[in-house]
Amino acid sequence: MPNVHFSALDKIVHILIYFILVNLWMLYLYIRNGFQFNNKWSLIILLSVLLYGIIIEILQGLLTISRSADIFDVLANLIGSLIGIYFFKSIKNKFKA
Repeated sequence: MPNVHFSALDKIVHILIYFILVNLWMLYLYIRNGFQFNNKWSLIILLSVLLYGIIIEILQGLLTISRSADIFDVLANLIGSLIGIYFFKSIKNKFKA
């Protein structure tokens, strides 16, 4: 029972971290480029954070003894990233002064 609870909490943490990561990156680019939004950024950011998460999982599996790579962590990262992109696109105009 504790493993199931921890596993669910772990995935929620992955989703939240990647949600925050994507939103911070998108906000930076949005403000830096004069509040102009390019949909290409969404794809670049999504692919970048997905690749980052995959590399982290591979290294975690190869370089640590107490941790292992988990495809469900990558899936949680992807879900958090997609939610983050959707969220940012829905609120981006609120950052204009």
